[in-house]
Amino acid sequence: MGLKISEHFYSIQGEGRTMGTPSVFIRLKACNILCKGDWICDTIEVWKKGDEYSDDDFLKIMDEYQPYFLKGAHLVFTGGEPLIQKKEILNSIKLFELNYGYKPYIEIETNGTISPEMELACKIELFNCSFKLANSGVDYERRIKIDVLKELNYYNTIFKIVVGNENDFNEANIIFKKVGIKNENIYLMPPAENQNELKEKSEIVAEICKKESINFSTRMQILLWNKTTGV
Repeated sequence: MGLKISEHFYSIQGEGRTMGTPSVFIRLKACNILCKGDWICDTIEVWKKGDEYSDDDFLKIMDEYQPYFLKGAHLVFTGGEPLIQKKEILNSIKLFELNYGYKPYIEIETNGTISPEMELACKIELFNCSFKLANSGVDYERRIKIDVLKELNYYNTIFKIVVGNENDFNEANIIFKKVGIKNENIYLMPPAENQNELKEKSEIVAEICKKESINFSTRMQILLWNKTTGV
């Protein structure tokens, strides 16, 4: 079975530690968590759809982006929840290495509920983990898997959490402490679907970051293009 892909595009990483880095995004179909509370996934209409790509189809996509990879662009698997397809991701990475003779810097964006397992994790330069809070409307047992978060914390992982206020941060901070996450690996990010919301919420989140000595992440795709996906 091949990767089920919803969209792919070349842009810059808009969030987290590698923000600003030219990156090829492969958005994979499906998610194991459907956020339905105050915070709703802003890419849901994209990752609900998608097609299965054969190995040859995947390589045709990678052919298109070779000029960018050879100049240092990252490869980012996003979703939905990419680790639903962790076996297919590993196969695609091996296929890339076999076909091109090298491997780009690879990031995986995950909600932290599915273990990547060691063989895949060894191929990944950076995990961007965004575990969900109560504002997602999802039951705690479904959205928080402490053992998985501890495993991710063992690898090279940042924890990029959407918070809109002090209560959100206090909830997230309980998880940070349970998992043993260092402040240097935490990025707080405002919830926003447009530039006006981003500006309003950024000021609130920035003050929390200052108070707690935690990294702030904007959402550059909104700042630059006023869009949340495909740019």
